[in-house]
Amino acid sequence: MAGTHTHDHEIKIGTTTKRLELVRDDSGRKMYQIIEDVPQYQEPLEFAQSNWIGGHGQFVAKVPDKYLEGQAIDTTQDGRVILGPLIVEVKESDDTALDTAVVCFVWFPATSEWLCATAGKIYRYNVSSNLKWTAATTTVAGVTQLCVYGAVCYAAIGATNKYYYSTDGITWTQTDLTDGKANGFIVAPNAAGTLDVLWKFKTSNEVGSTTDGQTVAAGGVQWPTTPNYIGDTANNITNLFLVNDNLMIGKTDGQFNLDTDGGVHPMRPDLRTNRSTDNFKYVTTWQAGVYHSEINGMGEITARNAYEPMGPLTEIDDIGKRGYIVGLAADKDHIYAAIDEGTNTHIYKGRETRTPEGLRWEWCPFVYLGTNACATIAVCQHSSTDKRLWFGYGTTTGYVYLSDNPTADSSYKFDTSAANWLRMSYTYGSNPYWDKMWQSVVTETKGCAAGISVTPKYRKDTDTSASGLTAAITSNGVVKTNLTTALTCNRISFEAHLTTDDNTKTPELLAFIARGVEKPETVRVHEVTYAIGDTPSRRSKTIKEFLESGRTSTSLIKFADLRFGQDTAGTASGNYVWVVMMPGYPK
Repeated sequence: MAGTHTHDHEIKIGTTTKRLELVRDDSGRKMYQIIEDVPQYQEPLEFAQSNWIGGHGQFVAKVPDKYLEGQAIDTTQDGRVILGPLIVEVKESDDTALDTAVVCFVWFPATSEWLCATAGKIYRYNVSSNLKWTAATTTVAGVTQLCVYGAVCYAAIGATNKYYYSTDGITWTQTDLTDGKANGFIVAPNAAGTLDVLWKFKTSNEVGSTTDGQTVAAGGVQWPTTPNYIGDTANNITNLFLVNDNLMIGKTDGQFNLDTDGGVHPMRPDLRTNRSTDNFKYVTTWQAGVYHSEINGMGEITARNAYEPMGPLTEIDDIGKRGYIVGLAADKDHIYAAIDEGTNTHIYKGRETRTPEGLRWEWCPFVYLGTNACATIAVCQHSSTDKRLWFGYGTTTGYVYLSDNPTADSSYKFDTSAANWLRMSYTYGSNPYWDKMWQSVVTETKGCAAGISVTPKYRKDTDTSASGLTAAITSNGVVKTNLTTALTCNRISFEAHLTTDDNTKTPELLAFIARGVEKPETVRVHEVTYAIGDTPSRRSKTIKEFLESGRTSTSLIKFADLRFGQDTAGTASGNYVWVVMMPGYPK
């Protein structure tokens, strides 16, 4: 107890405990002082972001224009966040669903129509301007791919039955050519490079070409008696595509090149141990590259034999996202990748840009399909001002408008659901352990009004969902909002939820700043001089060796101030403190 102690301090080093007395100076004061050392910390505490164009995938705030994740949001506009596009669902002309899910789309120039195929039928869009799907007169079941060559559209239906073709999209005729079975087609140069021909593949490993794939009576030209055999028969061909006019064959176990002399060259031997039916199932071209699905990711081919992995979920921080490609498409500015992430499907909008640090991919979670199944996406330029991204949407189809500048495009439509949000990267402040107390939020917004708003939210530490930070912001310009109570945490990420009740308008978030204070943990240094002598309890050699053992101790040392009732043997909080011996001490 205070006032009854016979010693001042108690120290336990390892298993040895000693009680020591303080030395007094000439004025009678005990030679003991405590020095508080405040480490460097962030003052004021602030998280600020004014650009999100770098895209998603950054868990901890490092790069100033990247963020963690989002949904149905557009961050491809420099210096602002806006709503993603409105999904327009398209059914049959009687407002019923299609017979089954969509397999593929194609633009048919001969009739200026957009076509799609399901497992059971082929449909035509914009027939008689009703903006719905109308089934073709001829029922063609089991379509695996649609391809246009010249003024004819071909429908592959697999390796069991011969394919169909049409010149009007309404009536479809089955070919009578020998070996007229196909899983897929591509229009590519012939071996001599003198003209484009129609190539087909048939599983498991056959590839051939013709200059006309119709019936004999319609001028069809027979497929070669002996096709080109690609790889072994144990692994199926999944797709045909071009890399700088070199014909490539994608298989479940690799990529092969068929040269002009009929030679077959394996390009991706690494896939022999990474076989997947998703390898090369989806392929699109963008700028100078070819992009394809691969296992549960994507790959980029920039030359005949130059490859590297990439994609919306590749080389991102640990944001808890995995999935597989269910559709690829591109326009002149962006690649679009549909990814089934388990329960839900997102369509990401991406591009590769050059920054001062080098090239990087920027991906935005652009369209949210939810639980609606998707197996194909495609871009269609319906007119000079009407460009759309189409996709399978369960047993219907859907599309969103595409625009270089959505807020300046009067025909663009914004998503009116309540599922549009962006989650920024986590901030730890100066030290993850120190407490942070957030007290206000500053936002800069544009386009807000009643019903068109930005709502700041947050997730701290181990939260699994977002909580409201302030009320919905419906005013524009720079707005500061004080929090009702200070928000205390160690780690936090902030969110912005955007909403509109008018599909022609979107709120715009231009800047977000959260402000607060950080409480650093101070370092306390005890400077003390102990009295030692030649009595048994204060023998100089004994105390010297005891204290010197603290220099090399690999365990923390217990320190208690007996004058205040502390005890190194105590179990209650505050009975002692853990200390270490400073270098060069004791002296």
